Amino acid sequence: MAKQASNLDKRDGLQRIDHTNLVSVFERLQLTDLSGIADATASRLARAGILSPIQFLRATPSRLRLAGMHSEVARGWSMRLRGFEVGGFETTRRKSYSHSHVLARATASQRDLEELLMRLSDMVGRRLRAAGRRGRVVSVGVAYRPDPGHFSKQAKQPKPISTGDEIYQAALTLLAGRDPRRTVGTLGVGLADLVDGAAGQLDLFGEAVLPRKERLEAAVDALRDRFGEDAVQRSRLLGRATVVRDRIAFGNTGHPDESRPNKS
Repeated sequence: MAKQASNLDKRDGLQRIDHTNLVSVFERLQLTDLSGIADATASRLARAGILSPIQFLRATPSRLRLAGMHSEVARGWSMRLRGFEVGGFETTRRKSYSHSHVLARATASQRDLEELLMRLSDMVGRRLRAAGRRGRVVSVGVAYRPDPGHFSKQAKQPKPISTGDEIYQAALTLLAGRDPRRTVGTLGVGLADLVDGAAGQLDLFGEAVLPRKERLEAAVDALRDRFGEDAVQRSRLLGRATVVRDRIAFGNTGHPDESRPNKS
C-alpha cells in the first residue's frame, strides 16, 4: 500500500491510504493504476468480471480463481489490497544487489548512459560495503524505448569486488554490447555471486589494512553519511545533474535532469 500511496501525487506530494479512505481512493483509480497490475493481468481479471479496484478488493477467492489465480496468489492480493505487507523483507544474506533507473527521456547518448551507469555503480557499491559484502558477477540490463526490446549481459570477475569504480569499469565493458542505434529508456546494473567482505591485507605488527581504493571509498561513504549524497561526486559529474536518489517512493519519480514544475 505504501507503493500505491507514493504514486498518487507525483512527485513531491505525500498521500496516506488507510482504513478511513481506502474505498474512496480505489473508487477513483483504474485497475492498471494499482502497483503490480499491468495490462495482461487486468485482461485476465476482466475475464472474471473484475473491472475496477473496488471489484478487485471485494472479489471472493472463487471469483479470483476464474481469473486464473492460484489460491496463494489470490490470498496475497486480498491482503495486499487491504494494506498488509506480503512481500519478503530484505535479509542480511541477500543474493544480489542492483539499481536501475527509468529515464524520463530515452537516449542513445553514450556520454549520458556512461554517467548514469557511473552513478548506479556507486550506489550498488555503497550498499555492498554497508552490508560487508563483495560480488563476482557484474550484470547490465537495458530496456529500449519507445521501440520494445531488451539487452542484458553479465560477466564473472577474476576476484570479488565492491568499489563503485570496479563495478563501473566492468559494467561499461558489458554496456558496449547494446545496440547503439536504439534509444535506452531504462538502465540497470547489478552484482551477484556475493561473498563476505575480506578483512584486508594482514600487517605483521598491526591490524588488517584495506587496499587504498577501498579506504578511499570508505572515507567517501563516511562523508556522504554525514553531509548527504551530494557532498562528494566524481569530477566527471561535477556541474552535471545531481545524484540519482535512492528513493523509497515507487514508480516514475522522474529523471534527475528533469526540472520540477512549480506548484501554485
